[in-house]
Amino acid sequence: MTISIKTATQISDFHYFWDDFLPEQHHLKIRHLIPLEKPSLPNIKNYYLQILVKDKPIGIAFIQLYKFTPTQLNFDEPGSFLSKIKTFILPNQLNLIICGNLFRINFQGFYFKNKQHNPLIFDAIDFFVKQHKNLKPRGIVIKDCKEVFIEKKYTAFKYFFFDADVTMEINKRPHWICFEDYLNDLTKKYFKRAQKIIQAFEGVTKHELNASEILENAVDIERLYQNVVNKQKVNLGTINVSYLYELKQDLKQDFELHAIYYNQKMIGFYSFIFYANEMETHYIGLDYHVNTIHKTYFNILFLSVQKMIERKYSKLELGRTAKEAKANLGAFPKQIFNYVKVKNPVTKIALKYFLIKFNQSENKKNNVRLPLK
Repeated sequence: MTISIKTATQISDFHYFWDDFLPEQHHLKIRHLIPLEKPSLPNIKNYYLQILVKDKPIGIAFIQLYKFTPTQLNFDEPGSFLSKIKTFILPNQLNLIICGNLFRINFQGFYFKNKQHNPLIFDAIDFFVKQHKNLKPRGIVIKDCKEVFIEKKYTAFKYFFFDADVTMEINKRPHWICFEDYLNDLTKKYFKRAQKIIQAFEGVTKHELNASEILENAVDIERLYQNVVNKQKVNLGTINVSYLYELKQDLKQDFELHAIYYNQKMIGFYSFIFYANEMETHYIGLDYHVNTIHKTYFNILFLSVQKMIERKYSKLELGRTAKEAKANLGAFPKQIFNYVKVKNPVTKIALKYFLIKFNQSENKKNNVRLPLK
């Protein structure tokens, strides 16, 4: 099947077509893409694709061009083997094409009316790269796919399936009516641990911020968020306060951002996104000095479980990082389906090495925990 594409760099250019093409409540609706376009996120440029056969639209795709630098890898000590790889093998800047959303999980970047056409996403991105030769992408990622593609299809376009990417999830048990039900299901060891963590939170207050309050507290939110960014082993894209504001404007009651205070000073924040039957803990921010005293991060995890139970959701998505802490909560890993293409063979080896290293660092301790009875 021969396809063609039309491309835009502003979603408003496709306003006459885009939303009508998608099913109701689809995550690629225009209003859900505005929070990714309007804040001018660092090192990100968005592209929107209309995919056609004989001038008839059959699909759409959302693409982010991300300018990645080796400074965003934080595995190593100066002078180490990893440091030398970063310095001498990886280029100063890698243009990466992401089909999907760097800042969300389960946000597949393409939609076809006929699911049998889904493999055409490889053709569409190949067409896009040929049309935009000036971009010179070193790598392409088709992110968070909802299905597994036939191997011969993605290998024909020189992609590989990156099978080491997992996220952490916890499922609500049917008898969890309140948070105490969850606590009572913990084994003796983990129950005592939970009590100590919750006790450490005494004196801490929480306040949900509305959209205007998010902007009013921008300096504190940015400071706390950057603390977390600086701790990450791999920093694949950073948000800003404008992104959180636009997300609140878009999702309204389906997005919450809670500020955490001690002695009237903001010491952290956490955010939730709510879907039909499940929810996710989105971005957080921490003061790490205070965290050692009040166990802020672990309490955010408990607050996430509490919110899941209160809103009667079946599942809580907790993200890719800090897997050991989330395993201690009762979460288990879930496979994410990503397809990766890297043109330069040396860069391909280096990037695969760093991706695997990232997952090893996140799984350096046995993440199989049995905190629940």
